[in-house]
Amino acid sequence: MRINLILLASGNSKRFNGNKLLTNFNNKPLYMHTLDKIKSIKGLNKVIVVTKYDEIKSKSINLGFDVVLNQDSDLGISNSIILGINRDKSADGYMFMVCDQPFIKVKSINKLIEEFNSCNKGICSVGYKDRLGNPNIFSSRYLNDLLSLKDDVGGKYVLKKHIDDLKVIQIEDEEELRDIDTRQDIEL
Repeated sequence: MRINLILLASGNSKRFNGNKLLTNFNNKPLYMHTLDKIKSIKGLNKVIVVTKYDEIKSKSINLGFDVVLNQDSDLGISNSIILGINRDKSADGYMFMVCDQPFIKVKSINKLIEEFNSCNKGICSVGYKDRLGNPNIFSSRYLNDLLSLKDDVGGKYVLKKHIDDLKVIQIEDEEELRDIDTRQDIEL
């Protein structure tokens, strides 16, 4: 199956009190942890980075990724999702990742893709026990649901609406799901 990875990198970092994606974390900008991992993911049709930051745009282009500028990030995560999908609606599946989850492992992402390709479910998500996380992959049959999102409502809304069509891929370590949302998270 052709899977487009849409990297959501337009956030305003309101809880962080500054731009967390460009903040140094373990000797490099936080967003680079995700970009470096994406280079090792198998089975992707296209990588589409949705951002409003020049540094992320330049680095993504240098890595050969497609970039969509989000000039309206204040409209919420739904705007980034819609921009990413509209860049290429020809895929069989759309995987959404975030840039503030530096501990996710390539092994877990590859397993997610493998399971999506082999199972009969329209949505696949990583999870740890009862906790769902990112990334998630949605079949193209959910494009209308995703394109109808508004404000700061993301794919979890669609996932919960179609929970009967969800397969959860259990990861080994809950730490993989940890987001960097505050300055204290950077220091942990």
